[in-house]
Amino acid sequence: MANTCIELATKADTIYRDETGFDDSLKINIDFEKVEFVETLRSSEASSIFHVNYYGKARVLKSRMCPLPNLNFHNNEDPRNAPDRLRDLNRARCEIRAYCRLKQFGICDAGFVPKFYGFVVDIDPATCAPHLDAFQQDVNPPCTILIEYLSKHQPLDCVNYTPEKLRKAVIGIQQIHSARVEHNDLILQLFSPKTA
Repeated sequence: MANTCIELATKADTIYRDETGFDDSLKINIDFEKVEFVETLRSSEASSIFHVNYYGKARVLKSRMCPLPNLNFHNNEDPRNAPDRLRDLNRARCEIRAYCRLKQFGICDAGFVPKFYGFVVDIDPATCAPHLDAFQQDVNPPCTILIEYLSKHQPLDCVNYTPEKLRKAVIGIQQIHSARVEHNDLILQLFSPKTA
């Protein structure tokens, strides 16, 4: 009779093998008096994404609930890890870690994804009223990442697809994976026009 036991993966067998906390060298202080909110790009229960001018430069400010233990999403519940006990299910922590890795590995500066300027983990929503009003009733303050604003981005689709654009997109995905960042929700519109 064949052995039907499935060997469980350990952290050492996955991209999470070197998992650490956030890179504090990428933590920034945002002077919200210097932030001009231009438009809301997207808003959901999980996050708010804005096109802003920061010190006169176009940026994207993306806010989520603070990525500290037990402090996430608008319902303030932290989903913690998946049943495999390896994957972090907290979107805010995952996104900050991913951008820290992409920055450390030079993927942002190479133009494969938007440039990453840093993160803040404890914002008073009142300093950004009315833009962060959705976070006012939450028990804990939101966190934010500040990234490059891509003014001329276009989703890669069947209309503008070319073999060269697809080749560059595949290279971009490979570069992202080389930084030990994997995902199941690839949004091709986030690829920089320099590379796609």
